[in-house]
Order: sequence, then C-alpha cells, then structure tokens
Amino acid sequence: MNKSRRFLIIGGGSMGKRRIRCLQAHGVPAKDIRLIDRRADRRAESRERYAVESFDDFASGWAWNPDVLIVSTPTKQHMRYCLEAARARKDFFCEIALSDSLDGADELITLVDKHGLVAALGINNPCHTVMRQAKAWLLDESFGAPLTYQMAFGNYLPNWHPWEAYQDFYDETQIMGVIAQELGTLYTLLRTQVCELYAQSRHSGALEIEGPDNLQILARTATGTAVTLQLDLLQDQQVYEYRIVSARGVIEVKLLPEAGARRYLNTAGQFDEMFPPAGYTFEQAYIDEFGGFLEALDSRQEWYHPLRDGVQILRCLDAVKSSSRDGQLVEIGE
Repeated sequence: MNKSRRFLIIGGGSMGKRRIRCLQAHGVPAKDIRLIDRRADRRAESRERYAVESFDDFASGWAWNPDVLIVSTPTKQHMRYCLEAARARKDFFCEIALSDSLDGADELITLVDKHGLVAALGINNPCHTVMRQAKAWLLDESFGAPLTYQMAFGNYLPNWHPWEAYQDFYDETQIMGVIAQELGTLYTLLRTQVCELYAQSRHSGALEIEGPDNLQILARTATGTAVTLQLDLLQDQQVYEYRIVSARGVIEVKLLPEAGARRYLNTAGQFDEMFPPAGYTFEQAYIDEFGGFLEALDSRQEWYHPLRDGVQILRCLDAVKSSSRDGQLVEIGE
C-alpha cells in the first residue's frame, strides 16, 4: 500500500470517526489524516482518541492539499464534496447514498471517467464474512439462478446513537440511506439492478421524526429476481437478515444481532452452515471494506460498486418516494 497519501475526512460524527479507525487499522499514520468538523468537541475527540488534527472549515482542510477525500457528512452534502474532489482530480470515498437528488450526478460521472478517478461508495455489508460466504454460494452453479430475494431490517431509532437524542441527529435521508445500502448490497450479490418497484411507507406516530418509520418495497431486477425489502425504525429487538431462494435451494444470512449464514441444496437435503470466527465484530466489515478501497487506490481499479450503480440507486430512491405517494408501480431507467 502507498502510505504517503493524505486523507481528508469531512464530518466527525460516528461515521467520520469510524473512517479514522479504518485508516489506522490499515497502518495509515495520524499525520496523514485530517478531519473537518465545525464542532469543537468532535475535533477535540479526534485529537485525544486518534491523535488526528482537524480543521473547522472546508477551505482550511482543502489548503492542506489532501490526495483523497472521505465524505462522511449528512447525505444532503455528499454530492457537493464529491464534485469538489472530482473537479480537483482527487479520488474519493463517500458514504452511501451518493446524494439526496440526482443534481450533479451526470457531471460527477463525466469527471470520474475523464480523469480515471477511484470513486467509492461505502456499502460495507458485502464485506462481512458471512456475506462473502453467501456470495460464494450464489456463484456456485449448484445453487442456480436466484428467483426471490428478501431482506428485513429493524432497528429501534433511539438505539442508533444512544449518547444523544434521536431528534437531534435523524432526518429522512437516513432511512433512504439504509435503502440505498440494501440496494447496493443486492446489486453486489446478484450483479444486477432493479428495473421496477412498488413501495409503501408509513409514519406510525411512535417516533418524533419527519418521514416514515417503516417502509416496504416490492421490486424486480433486470435478471428477473423478485425482491422484497422490509425496513423499520421501531424494533427494539434488532433484526437484519436475508433470504435468497432458487429452484435448487435457499441461502439465509443473519448479520445482527448474531451473524451466521446457511445454505440448503435440494439435492443434498441438508444445510451447510457458516459462522464468523471468535471475536469477529461488525466493525471488521468496515475495516475490510476500507482495505479494498486502499487496494483500489494502488491498482487504479474501479470500485466493486460502480458509481453508475450509485446513480441508478438514486433513481430508485426517487421511485420509492413517488410510488409511496401515488400508489403506483414505477419503472427505473438506467
């Protein structure tokens, strides 16, 4: 790995701190990392916990002349900073979703292609050890073509950041970000895109938030797989699981609260099971994902979740909103 690069992280919240840990886990020294955040407490924490210095504004951080930009701000600011990086011919890593709208997407793709940039969207789930096993099972010809793909996510919103009131950090782009991550996971596992979807969303009244606290999506991929995504912010007993069915068997994956994967093949008549090694935590998926990003910076290879997929997912998010509003099936363009 080229260890002479400078990494500038924008946003010192939970994800920004995680990105510092990811870089340091791969041997990037603190002197090659800087943080931008307006909050003095976050800048102080960066220095005290990670020995990483910081700036309180973008101009000062940009003047440090980083090689790579890491965007860990709220979603509404993502596109602005990705474009700043691309216009300056700098590689970047951005938390998913790429944005809260398609504004700027065409310019971003043009610049990334023109300058041969590494443009990475963070979707760590495919890097989890049990998801890697699921991917291997899916690639095994004995499983056959996936016919249905089901995902269930339930996580009580006040538990997301227990150190602060959820009303202080949450906005609707965050549940849309979960949808974006799940679509990115789907695209990575099945190597396809969603071509049509129907969605319904609801605010139950149980949480003091704007926008829905539970959402259901029925979709179809370009390769014909029927997709069901179920998300809610209401379950105190956390759920995060997948079920993929073919004519020859089924693959089941659980990420939380305890991770594991198993495959049933009709011909064998029994389950193959896989569990993470002792001591494995969800954080490792983020660390492994960042290892892949650092390798892409060295090899100049396109990120495994292409930027065009990220833009197409923005079209899906628009479709989720319009379908929920109008009660209609929406076709998704490429």
